[in-house]
Formats: sequence, C-alpha cells, structure tokens
Amino acid sequence: MAKTILVPISAALFQFAWTSPTAAKDVQATPAQQQPETIVVTATRTPTRASRVGSSITLLEAAEIERAQSIPVIDLLRDVPGVAFSRTGGVGSLTTVRIRGAESDQTVLLVDGVKLNDPSGPGGGFNFANLLASNVERIEVLRGPQSTLYGSQAMGGVVQIITRRGDVPFGADLTLEGGDLNTKRASGSIRGQTGDFSYALAAGQFETDGVSSAKAGQERDGFKNILAQSRIDYALNNHLSLEARAFWSDSEIGIDGFPAPSFALADTAERSKTEELIVYTGAKLTLLDGRSQTRFGISETQTDRTNLNPILAVQTTFIGTGTNRRAEFQSSLDVTQQFQIVGGGEFEQSRLRTSSPSVSNPNPTPLHVKSELSALYVQGQASPTPWLTATLGVRWTDHDSFGEALNTRATVAAAMNGGNTILRASLADGFKSPTPFQLFSNFGNAKLEPEEARSAEIGLEQALFSRRLIGAITYFQRDTINQIDFVSCFGNSAAICVGRPSGTYDNIARTKADGTEFSLEAKPIPQLSLSAGFATLDARNKVRGTANFNRLLPRRAKETGFVTIGYLFDFGLDLSGTYSRIGDSFNNAGNTVVIKGYDLVTLRASQKISANWTVFARVENAGDEIYETITGYGSPRRQTLVGLRAAF
Repeated sequence: MAKTILVPISAALFQFAWTSPTAAKDVQATPAQQQPETIVVTATRTPTRASRVGSSITLLEAAEIERAQSIPVIDLLRDVPGVAFSRTGGVGSLTTVRIRGAESDQTVLLVDGVKLNDPSGPGGGFNFANLLASNVERIEVLRGPQSTLYGSQAMGGVVQIITRRGDVPFGADLTLEGGDLNTKRASGSIRGQTGDFSYALAAGQFETDGVSSAKAGQERDGFKNILAQSRIDYALNNHLSLEARAFWSDSEIGIDGFPAPSFALADTAERSKTEELIVYTGAKLTLLDGRSQTRFGISETQTDRTNLNPILAVQTTFIGTGTNRRAEFQSSLDVTQQFQIVGGGEFEQSRLRTSSPSVSNPNPTPLHVKSELSALYVQGQASPTPWLTATLGVRWTDHDSFGEALNTRATVAAAMNGGNTILRASLADGFKSPTPFQLFSNFGNAKLEPEEARSAEIGLEQALFSRRLIGAITYFQRDTINQIDFVSCFGNSAAICVGRPSGTYDNIARTKADGTEFSLEAKPIPQLSLSAGFATLDARNKVRGTANFNRLLPRRAKETGFVTIGYLFDFGLDLSGTYSRIGDSFNNAGNTVVIKGYDLVTLRASQKISANWTVFARVENAGDEIYETITGYGSPRRQTLVGLRAAF
C-alpha cells in the first residue's frame, strides 16, 4: 500500500540537517487544522512545502510502515503508484524495481543519503532482495527522470530509505516474529542523545525456508539475512557538526538454474552469498542564521557476491565485487524568502571484479574494470507569489569513457483555492552510460551507446471536506534513446549473437512510455482510513522496421492498483487489509510469452496490550494465489505470521 501522511515542519528540517536527498510525499487525508503542511526535500534537496513541489512524490511514514508489518522493503513499495517489481522466487531472491516502466537499473537507491548500487551487477543497479524494513523511519519515492540532482542512474526515479536517528534522550525497541515456512525474525535498536552527541544502533536477523525459485521445483530455497546499522552525530558548536553512518548486511539464498542436459529452469543445489557495506562520514556547516546549509561527505559502498554449487567439481561458479567511492558537497542559500539556490558537486569512482569459474576453466582471468565520473549541479527555486513556485536546474557530468553530458529539469506548482487545488508540471531529461559489465564482460558489447531519456508530466490534486478526502491524478510521458537491453542468443542466429552463445547487450534505438497515476486518500472519521491507487502504463519499442516495433516492453503490466482499508478501535485493536491487482504483461520482447495478472490480499491485526507492548499478526496472499512475476519462477503462497513488538 502507498499511503500519504503529513509530517511537521520541524521533522523535515532535521532530516535535511543530516542528508541532502530526503523526504517527499503527497498530502494527508486529515483535517488541515490538525496537522501542519507537509515539508518535502527529495524533489529539490532542500525543505519545501508540498504545495510548492512540481514533481510526483510519495512518502511512507513510520506509522504506516509499522502498520503494514512488511519484512522486505519491496512489499512496501509494491503499492506505490508507478512502481513495479520482478523477483526470481521468494523473499531474498533477485529483486528488481521499475519506476514508470524504466529499466530496473535506472532507479537510484539511497540509504540515509548514500547511494547504494553494485557496479559488478550487469546494469550497475541495486538488488532489493536483501533490503529489509527493520529500523526504517521513512521511505521516499520520487518518480520520473532525476539526473539533474541525483546523477546518471536516476532516469526512472529515486527511492530513499531513511533509518531512525538518536533524537530522543533514550529509546529502545524489539520485534520478534515467526510463522509459516519456518520464518523467524528478531530485530532491535537503541538510540539516544547526550548533550551534543547522539547515536542510533540497530541489528536484526531473518530467516525462512522459502519456496522453490523454480516454479516447477520441489526443494525450497531458504533465505538468511543478518544486518547491523549505526549512525552517530556530534555538534562541535552551533555552526559545525560531524556525522558518521554504517550499514552492513550479510545474506544467503538458495537459487535455481538451468542444468544440463535440458537447460530448463529447475532445482539446483546452488546458493548465493551477498555481503553489502556502506560507510559514510561527513560534516555540516550552518551559517547566516540558518539561511545557508553546506554539507561535505565521503562514502564507500561495497558489494561482494559468491555463488556456490556443492555438487560440482568446481564449486564456486561466480565471484563478484563491486565498489563505489564517492566524495560530494552541497550548499544551499536562501537568497530571499522568495528565492533559493542549491548547488553541489560529486566525484565517483566505481570498480568491478568478476569471474565465473567452471570445470573447463576453473581459474579464469577476472574481469577487472574501473570507471570515474565527475559532476556539478545547480538549481534555483523561485516563489514570486504565495501560490506559484518554479524550479530550474542543470547538471554537468563528465564520464571518463563517454565524455560530457548536460541534463536539465524544470518544474512548476500552482497552489490555488487555499492550497486545496494544486496543479503540478515538470520537464526533465536523463543520461546513463553503459556499465563496465555491459561493455567488457563475456556478455559485453563494446559498441553500446549511453542511454538518454526525456520526460514530461502534469498532475492535479484536489482536497475536499477539510482535507478528509484527497484525490490526485498525473499523466506522464517518457522517450528513451538507446535503451540498453539484454539479448538472449539461445537459438538466435542474429549477427549480434555470433561468438556470444549465451547472450549479449544491445541498444534499442527508441522506446516510449506513457501512463496515468491516480491516488485517493479518505478519512471520513478518525478511526477509519481508506487509500487507493491505480496506474496505467504503455511502454513500447518504437524502432520502425524491426520485428518488435510497437510491441510492449517485457514485464511491464499495463494496469496496476490497490485498495487499503483500516479501522482503529478505541481499545487499541488495529485492523487493516490490502487488495493489490497486477495486470497481464509479457515476459519477452516479442510478446509471445504472457505473464498472467494476479491478485494479492493481505490481512493485518495488531493489539496494544500495554503502553510498551503490542502483539500483531498478518496473513500474506490470503487468497492463496499462484502467480509469477517472471515466467517460470515461483512465488510464496498463503503465509501466516505472528509477532510481538516492544518500544521503550
């Protein structure tokens, strides 16, 4: 589900104080006099009132995340309008996210402001499989090309995970949960503040027997995950503060493959191990009575992956290491109350090292590639009148292999009728260079060209009945030039497949996507809440004279939607349920293999048994739907889980 919740101005201001790219959301369906207007920062990288933001944004707040009871973050994103995912099996299997039909590696993921991707992955994107909802305070989703502010990968959009911080004298929480498929979870955190020093520490463990990744398989592919997080802030004085953050995850998942002699998807004994690490240190400088905010930071992210098959003579089948090192700064200045400017720069160095040992070649020469890019960006935001706000931004990027690129973005927001009617519009473009894996691996194509995208959107939001009812509709269109796609060469005699029997990468000269996103929030009485969303998407290959001209792009459902209803009783019982609908799509570019649409129902209940203790339970896939997100791969059936949560 994707609900929208207002947050106080003070909450958004402290978010900006520790990271540049933070929250975004739509407007809550509660009376305006009960809560102040939402402040969002993802769309502009500075605190901005929601009524002055011209982009499509969604925020999932802590209360909603807790109510959803989801273990993987992907279950929270599933019902955000315009967001879709594919997964090669159950929880923990390879999980890719698409925003508005863009490729999965065109989505930027930030954890507490730090970009997390895997340069050793084929598209350099992020595998959402190991991202669990423990210790998550907020999730922001920004849709549409965002290369101006967030770099080359943000052609589809931006997802940011914000963890809890030490903004209380002392706090602690503990969650224990278990259920079907031998599923077990334990997580907890402590946080606090002493004088100018604050801290937040969290850890958790999750495991499940899972389901067979191969739909036709018999053995279950279990998943285990251990994670730890920390963040420390120290204020040296009223102007300067220091910060440090770390995120570590270690996971293991059973995977299925295509064993000889049939080379059809089937059970295998193979397992995949992944270790992810994020380390960030930085400093914040506040001047001119708070009108100027500057942040400096350095970070390193590393992803190590190993695939092992114990029944093979050469048990290690894949080794991959991807490392990103980044240095960045950002500064904002409120020139006047009506005009603000924000600018910054980034330097990024990416390294990948991969190898695929086999019986015929047990010690292959690893692929070892390094790439670098530098970027500068600036954006101005003007509010010449209380009801009109416009932004204009530009980014210059210099890639060591593909030279320079210039990206721009413009938005406008007009808040009329006392802020109850808001018209939004934006124009933006994006740029993404091919990854070293796509260029130089055994599947590589050194002739690949960079991807480019242009997008436009317009939306209308209307609030009624003292904001107890809010509806919004958005139309968008995106053209992509040289979209990079994988070409399977099994039985393919095309010239590009010569010497590449397993497949390779190629540019699709032009693709086009357009669609609509509709959302509704209603709170007719304080105890009852309703949210709903519906999205359409038409994403097609537009290369004339080719066999796939005007065919739909793979794994992009034409219609998706959800409805969530919840009721909170006076004695603390909270009941809610979500119905999600994902329409038909195609598994291949030729549109010959259909992925049937499916319906999912989730039922939830929680009961406060004291001021600090809560028991909860849920039934996932209550209708016991048999479904696929990728042809041939299994998905979880009905599952019941119960848990206990404590907060102090």
